[in-house]
Amino acid sequence: MTRQPLKVAVPWGLSHYIPLNGFHPLYRALFDHAPANIHLFAWDNVKLHRRVCSDAKMRAALMDKAKAEQHHSERLARESGARAYREYLWPPNYVLTTELMGDIEFYHTAPFPSLKRPFVFHCESYTSVFFPFAQQGTVSLEHHKEIRDHYQSIFANPLCLGIFSHIPETLQALSQFFSDPIIDQKLFRSRVGLSEKTVLDPTLPQKTALSRPRFLFVNSAHQSPASFFPRGGHIALRFWKNFLAEGNDGLLILCCARPSDKDLSEYGVDVSFLQAQIGRSIIWGQNYLANHEMNALIARSHFLLLPSASLHSVSIMQAMTLGTIPVVTDTVGTSVYVTDNEHGIVLQGIRDAIWHIDAATGILVDRYCRTPDLDDSLVSQLTSRVGALLDAPDTYRNMRDRTMAYAQDQFSGQAFSDHFWGSASDLYYRERKYFSGRNVAPIKVGTTLLDCTVQNDGWARVFESPTQPMLRINTGLGVVWELGGAMIQAYGNPRIDLNDWSVLAQHYNPDAPQTTFANTLDELGGKYLGKYLHPVEPRGEGARPNLIGWIARVLKPFPKLYGFAAHILSRFRSSLGSRFAMAKADPEIELVRHGVSGYNIIRHLDRYYAIPQSEEGLSSHKADPGGYSSCFSAYSVDQVLRHIAGSGPSLQASLADDDRGHIEQVCEGFHGFNVIRCGLDFHAILQCEGAFVPEKLQSKQYSPTFSGYSLEGVQRAIVDAIDSEPGLADSYPQSADRVSKS
Repeated sequence: MTRQPLKVAVPWGLSHYIPLNGFHPLYRALFDHAPANIHLFAWDNVKLHRRVCSDAKMRAALMDKAKAEQHHSERLARESGARAYREYLWPPNYVLTTELMGDIEFYHTAPFPSLKRPFVFHCESYTSVFFPFAQQGTVSLEHHKEIRDHYQSIFANPLCLGIFSHIPETLQALSQFFSDPIIDQKLFRSRVGLSEKTVLDPTLPQKTALSRPRFLFVNSAHQSPASFFPRGGHIALRFWKNFLAEGNDGLLILCCARPSDKDLSEYGVDVSFLQAQIGRSIIWGQNYLANHEMNALIARSHFLLLPSASLHSVSIMQAMTLGTIPVVTDTVGTSVYVTDNEHGIVLQGIRDAIWHIDAATGILVDRYCRTPDLDDSLVSQLTSRVGALLDAPDTYRNMRDRTMAYAQDQFSGQAFSDHFWGSASDLYYRERKYFSGRNVAPIKVGTTLLDCTVQNDGWARVFESPTQPMLRINTGLGVVWELGGAMIQAYGNPRIDLNDWSVLAQHYNPDAPQTTFANTLDELGGKYLGKYLHPVEPRGEGARPNLIGWIARVLKPFPKLYGFAAHILSRFRSSLGSRFAMAKADPEIELVRHGVSGYNIIRHLDRYYAIPQSEEGLSSHKADPGGYSSCFSAYSVDQVLRHIAGSGPSLQASLADDDRGHIEQVCEGFHGFNVIRCGLDFHAILQCEGAFVPEKLQSKQYSPTFSGYSLEGVQRAIVDAIDSEPGLADSYPQSADRVSKS
């Protein structure tokens, strides 16, 4: 009998899913490799926002349903556990779940089904299943009997088709917690894998020479800024100090938010060492990286450092697939991915230190805490294990080959998708007759919302985008966040609660901030400049065009006139500041480049300025009329750099004679080079070639050399040269006090 296509509703873009990392990369393979008979539906929040704002009838219908659901929830949820669960689900989100096209619903991490149609569920961690009542690394589950009754009513419900996990301990814990034969029959072991579209790229860079190894630390696949210490970032930094102290050379790259020096120091990090090495042997990037950018970093690294208290599934699979040795801990779940000495390095001690049997439930749970003695042990293990591999290059290469072969066999995204969707489809059609008898039919979606779902290549957009709100712009008058494939703008810098991220929030709750959802910053049309520079447009079609935005576009090709108009508007905005709390005096100012031929390049709104390093900080009102001894401005960094480079004699004349002739070493031992500032320029020469002599540079007696307008530019040129020719680094002689292990 031929089966009809199975429609799957995926409500992951709703606001209550933000703490659960919405479109998590662990599940991308299920979308990129979905079989032809599986049709997936999720809300496109940009399209939905526009429809709700422009269609008054639709908006009113959704609000009426949400209010009715609110009354219904208050009547049903009499017990505190059920009531808290329903409050977290939030009526508007529940309505959007039920209005989404689908025969079944699909959830991950924690279940929030509508219980109006069948659903399937996939999870990695046992504790996270009970979110918001419990989270990974927290204390025991409070009121566990009441919570067990509530979740048992969900999982034992005939509408729950299956509970999947790729971690055996998770399935075992769920079985033990519920002790329910009905639920036991719904527990299934799944495969796991990466989408081929996210890792197979012929343009990925090659690894550099093993004599100067690269190490990469990432705090999580979703790049949450709050997980530096639980993920072991301090262990990576302490290891790096030991690594360099043993006479090694290399590069450590960290991709995560940087904690305060005080917090780092409390976790045993030598802050003075860190400050001295940043820009030399340590590169610390704090911006969110899209999947292809993260792949490029992993591909050119030799080791991925993951000395974490919890599992890093996606990062481990990425590393193994790209031939990068994962360094992990023996936390629960690691054994699914890495066998010590076969496919990577497994540091011992985490399982005994933070995993324990919960007294109330008898189940193995994790509790994060400070463990100074364990930290010392992890640093020591990491230093010795990595050193042993680097001392035996053939052993390293053999492990890398085994790792890649194992990943190709075990972490196939196609196999993961085929197995999961095949099982879900079998479960649905096996029980379909029962659902029909119960009159639980698929929910019918109004035709006006059919085109508000993710289409075609839209899946890549939502999976590449942050799963947690990431601040992109803060002008003081407006903010823009990126989340789940959308840019979300709000005026001022309001407090945004969890439910405020919902498309329906501003329509359901009068106290919620007014937000605008867009696909790109350009689509926002400058709204983040503030409601007084960009007046609020009326909702619906036929809204009048933004006058000030139109004037700005017309005047932008004429910098002086544009600057004069902006100055007048800025003064007008300042005069409103005392009347409107949303308007702040100073928009965001960002240092973009430091020390470029004696200048700092600074961004102010959409304009870039180069001002002398010796003079005070940027004032746009001072820069435009020529209040600095020398100043360049343009609408891009490249244009400003060209202005500086082409300034010639006038630039020389603006600097003191002693500054033009000044020679200073600004960086020592960067991949075997010393970087020297000579007047306006920066030059890199090999350490072994002694002191810098300008005449030798002019007569080309140094080999090789790199020159540029900034320290950053010269360092980047050195790294790019090594990356483009992996064997090049081995040909650079080393100074006597910094000989690599190779």
